[in-house]
Amino acid sequence: MNTTSYIVFKNLLERRSKSTFLRYLSPSEQEKLQTVPSSKRDPFDHPYSIEERLQGIHYSWLITFLEPFAESDKELILASLDESQAERLKKHFEMKDPSLPLKENAKSYLTKAVYEWLISDQKEFLPIEFLPEHPLNPLLNLTKGELQTLVDYLGLHDLAIELKHVIKAKLIKKVQKILTTGERDYLKKQIKVKQPLSFARLNLDGWNGDGEKLKAILHHRGFNRLAKALFGCHPSLLWHICHRLDTGRTKILRKFFTDINNDEAHNALINQTLELIPIVQKRS
Repeated sequence: MNTTSYIVFKNLLERRSKSTFLRYLSPSEQEKLQTVPSSKRDPFDHPYSIEERLQGIHYSWLITFLEPFAESDKELILASLDESQAERLKKHFEMKDPSLPLKENAKSYLTKAVYEWLISDQKEFLPIEFLPEHPLNPLLNLTKGELQTLVDYLGLHDLAIELKHVIKAKLIKKVQKILTTGERDYLKKQIKVKQPLSFARLNLDGWNGDGEKLKAILHHRGFNRLAKALFGCHPSLLWHICHRLDTGRTKILRKFFTDINNDEAHNALINQTLELIPIVQKRS
């Protein structure tokens, strides 16, 4: 069995008498089972339906799947998807509004086909309910919009460090004007505390005042922090988070998904991320 199989098997054993089944395993298999982390809750207690799993996927991941199909086939597939996903995909493909009510069996078949295509390249894929414990599992409770907000706020840690080097009041005012009220409040708080780690300078002295450019830089800096906080997690946790986001932002996240080689700094990034989760949920 691979690691994923052991995880599922161990969770299944948690529901039954372990001693009854363990005697059928070899000593090496029993030893391997002991090293496998358990899920925080019983994954069999509330298994998600295929429809629920698909609803958490950003529509951009389905574009490649739909592209080869004729328009009539696209209409059938879209009729099986979540309304929000279907609307965005119709807009992308410039399709007319289909009025194709599907029978439950047809909808079930199509959604299963779409989901199996999405996970087909994952060697040891784990559904959400089987994920082993990880401090950043709560990220899966966030919507795409909330994840984006969290990333923007993470980028403010870099800005807080940078502003300590900026002496021009005019430049500081320009920066503050670009931020939202919530971002300004969070930035003010971060400027007052000692940042546990820093990355390369933003060098705002050479910034031309373009608000969109600054937002893009902070967005990338936020993804850098999130990716490094996630490093070392189960591959399926990264997969689920990536598929909450659009494919473009996922490329940025995966680009920065590298080992920071510093346990203290890694823990600091995890804590920064965790502290922001309730903040972005409150603001959404």
